[in-house]
Amino acid sequence: MAPSAWPPGKVLDLTRLLPGPLAGKLLLEMGFPVLKVEPPGGDPLKALAPEAYRFLNEGKEVLVLDLKAEEGRARLLGLVAEAAVFLESNRPGAMERLGLGPEALLAENPRLVYVRLRGYRDAPDPGHDLTYLAEAGLLGRFPWRAFQFADLAGAYALALAALKGLLLGGGFYEVALAEAVKSIAYPPIPFLDGSVLCYGVYRAREGEVALAALEPHLWARFCQKAGLPELVEAAFGPASPENPLYGALCAFFAQRPAQAWEAWAREEGLPLRAVR
Repeated sequence: MAPSAWPPGKVLDLTRLLPGPLAGKLLLEMGFPVLKVEPPGGDPLKALAPEAYRFLNEGKEVLVLDLKAEEGRARLLGLVAEAAVFLESNRPGAMERLGLGPEALLAENPRLVYVRLRGYRDAPDPGHDLTYLAEAGLLGRFPWRAFQFADLAGAYALALAALKGLLLGGGFYEVALAEAVKSIAYPPIPFLDGSVLCYGVYRAREGEVALAALEPHLWARFCQKAGLPELVEAAFGPASPENPLYGALCAFFAQRPAQAWEAWAREEGLPLRAVR
């Protein structure tokens, strides 16, 4: 086998908070060395949510540079000359004012993949996960208080743009968070909302279990192993108290703790897990 040329170089990650650093983490897990360049004040997430900061940035090298100072800008240009990917998420025009925009960095390294993360492609409007979800019509479909779905979409779009740039030999690419989340705002899929027997969350004697036996053969196997043959033809029956078969399923799960049900499901090859 021919020797691999992967990874093609280092990732310089100037992003902060959540979506950009998550993209850097994804690239790190693909094998890229990642150098996270932070301003003298650091990444605000480190103070706001230290556990999240560690999760996103563990394994990255961190370098503090003051890009408002000539020395800091010169140091960054030296790093760019040897880098493969450059990620940044500053407001539009900020890097250009520093003399570090796409034109300047690509002049330093024509094969560089410069990827900019911004809120909107054609507007300087500020935004965050909450506003992008609202605009995409997704606010009521995701637990926005606990999970930043638009930022997740943007992180994957940013990593994909970096890989596209490497395939094309370099260049400047932009990813807009508002577009990234809209591109995966698929219409709701029936029966994936816990309204049917075969797909939902059930209370166990201790804790809860998630059952996802959508396919007929998996549902039939579950019913067989659970000793509930009367449920086989009722996979998509309503998961409501008025349905006696739903009551039978609830009574079944109430017999054992969630972890015991998970151990049973693993042994029997069933799509069921305890809720953490």
